Amino acid sequence: MHSCTSFRIAALAALLSPGISLHAQGTGASPYSAYGFGDLLSSGQVSQALMGGTGVGFTEPYSVILGNPASYAALARPVFEVGTSFRNSTLEYPDGKAKSRDANFEGFTFGVPFGHGKWGMALGITPFSDVDYSAKTSSPFDEGTVQYEYIGSGGLNQVFLGLGHTLFEQRTDSLGNTGSRLMLGADANYLFGSLEQTRNAIYPPSGSFVNVRAFSSLILRGVSSNASMIWQGDLTHKHIKDEDNWRYNIGLTAQLPVNFNATYTKLVNTYTTSSETETFHDTVEYNNGVKGKVDLPIGLGVGAGIQNSRWLFTAEVRTRDWSAASVAVGDYSLGSQLRKSMTYAAGARFKPSVDGTLLQRMVYRAGVRHFDAPAELKGQLVSANALTLGVSVPLNHTQTNSFINIGGEFGQRGTGSDDLLREHYATLWIGLTFTPWKGERWFTAPKIQ
Repeated sequence: MHSCTSFRIAALAALLSPGISLHAQGTGASPYSAYGFGDLLSSGQVSQALMGGTGVGFTEPYSVILGNPASYAALARPVFEVGTSFRNSTLEYPDGKAKSRDANFEGFTFGVPFGHGKWGMALGITPFSDVDYSAKTSSPFDEGTVQYEYIGSGGLNQVFLGLGHTLFEQRTDSLGNTGSRLMLGADANYLFGSLEQTRNAIYPPSGSFVNVRAFSSLILRGVSSNASMIWQGDLTHKHIKDEDNWRYNIGLTAQLPVNFNATYTKLVNTYTTSSETETFHDTVEYNNGVKGKVDLPIGLGVGAGIQNSRWLFTAEVRTRDWSAASVAVGDYSLGSQLRKSMTYAAGARFKPSVDGTLLQRMVYRAGVRHFDAPAELKGQLVSANALTLGVSVPLNHTQTNSFINIGGEFGQRGTGSDDLLREHYATLWIGLTFTPWKGERWFTAPKIQ
């Protein structure tokens, strides 16, 4: 009986420890979301996601670029965007495979230019991170086998309101060379959400065993801001009015530190199961509403691009040193050692013609991305690589610049070595970009002739 009691203590310690054995069978969206603050979602709306999630080094006249408020000053018309994603994943373990499916609402954004084209405003709500995993493993002991279950859910959302302003702009000459332009912008953000974990130790039904369940919930609320700048100029000059010239863009972004107010709840109890009915026995530990602080460090990004009336090419680098994050709320742990994250991305956009057939008026988008995640597992860096492809299909180009954005992302995360899983995934993106009919003057004051 002494060995059985010792095993119960070991099982309880395993449940309360932050780590999860990723070689276990998984049925959630991704066991990798168990670490840190979950899967970080920064791809923006669908039109931005289809270009590898880039957005630092270019502007869009009919799209709100998430995380780059300076680009709001380049909006040509009021625009409303909404999107969703559907993801299929195959998780490869050393001892087998598992499949999962997931669907996410990507939020909505709204942008509007004003001030004679010198100003732009945007607001919206978008996901910041996602937690969704379910994993199982087992361990033998003298009187049978104990099953461990690890389940996580939740995530963080972000509400933002921002302004962009053209601080400096050269006058366009008679040939149409627009010269240089400097745009600045800033967002005010409110982040909120919760990270929930449930861990079960389930013993054989035969014998005088009780199961153990450990539940924890971390509720986060915090404000932050981010700022950006874009410098644009002529890379080539027109010599005749109808000539198409190339322009360059250089962008910088800064995501300022986030200071969360945190509320932590933890409940550990014992129970038994009979005919699928759970009977509560005892409370091992209970902490309700423990207050604390969680601080996230600054994030930085730099990007550049070149474009003309048909083509756009852009590349960028973003980084955030998550090892500087601090968690001071009870005994809560992020589940792994955090380190600096790095994102390298490149994207392209092509529009054959302003007029013509539907295929000529479509906007074709593509991108690639490499992401070094902040979670460090068993001393290894977890990296992901992805390819994106898609199109923006005009709805009625003669009256509006509204589009249906559709495409896919295909990627891989993890190495499959040292008991770490390899994840292959395919994501279908579907979004709507809506602008008013060109005869409707939204947010323009009427004038008496």
